[in-house]
Amino acid sequence: MGQLILGQLINGVIVGTLYGIMAAGVTLTFGITGIVNFALGAFMTLGAYLAWYLTDRVGIFYPVSVLIAVIITSLVGWLTDLTMFRFTRNNLINGLLVSIGLISVMEAIVLMLWTATPQEMNFVLPGVIRYAGLVVPKMKAVVFLILLGVVLLTYFGLTRTWAGRAAFAFAQNSEAATLMGVHTRLLQTSVFVYSIALAGLGGALYASLYSIESGLGANYVLKGVEAAILAGIGSVGGALVGGILLGVTEALCSIFLPAAFKDAYGLVALVLILLLKPAGLFGNKK
Repeated sequence: MGQLILGQLINGVIVGTLYGIMAAGVTLTFGITGIVNFALGAFMTLGAYLAWYLTDRVGIFYPVSVLIAVIITSLVGWLTDLTMFRFTRNNLINGLLVSIGLISVMEAIVLMLWTATPQEMNFVLPGVIRYAGLVVPKMKAVVFLILLGVVLLTYFGLTRTWAGRAAFAFAQNSEAATLMGVHTRLLQTSVFVYSIALAGLGGALYASLYSIESGLGANYVLKGVEAAILAGIGSVGGALVGGILLGVTEALCSIFLPAAFKDAYGLVALVLILLLKPAGLFGNKK
């Protein structure tokens, strides 16, 4: 039983980093643009399919496929911002409606290009890591380390660079930040596209672990929103912690309770934490 619990704990942490990368995108987008972009899930799906197609069908080296998938996903995100999302800045309802509509369009495009048949990538990094009776696939360990590194670099970029400090200043007081010389439109577009790049990266890495289908991103963006709320909207580092807590909660509860209700366990934990800390684990009351 002890090995089972520890194994599920490790799986929960790995899956939680995927939740965390989505939560970081949700937090960044909402903090700077004032909208909750549920279409991040569709961009995750796009990144997954591009990585799979370029690797298995075109024959490109997987790391290069991931880079290309992230670039293409980011370009599509930039186009959607240029043509749609820029007109919904700081309008939660309009932004939500646009993102929901975009989900339908992008899922239809994915189905048109790659059909509804689930796809699975050939093994990129075969083999497992064995330690003290535990078995962890090498690719899962690599994905965990990459996502962890990306979120930490994002956090340090926000806290240690001028652009990061400008983003924080804009999120706290947009008018004062503008008066201090912050280029509002460029900042909002950059953060929006970067959050989509995070979703595309998450999808491209996801494709190396699990089978992919057109609706895979919907569940992960909901988990990302849950993790962002759990951590407290505005905390990028906290988003990773929230995602991992969510993943671990689901994994451990699935041992002792019916696995069919796995999605509910994280929601119950979220409600309990918000009852004790309404602003989230790392949020500040206003």
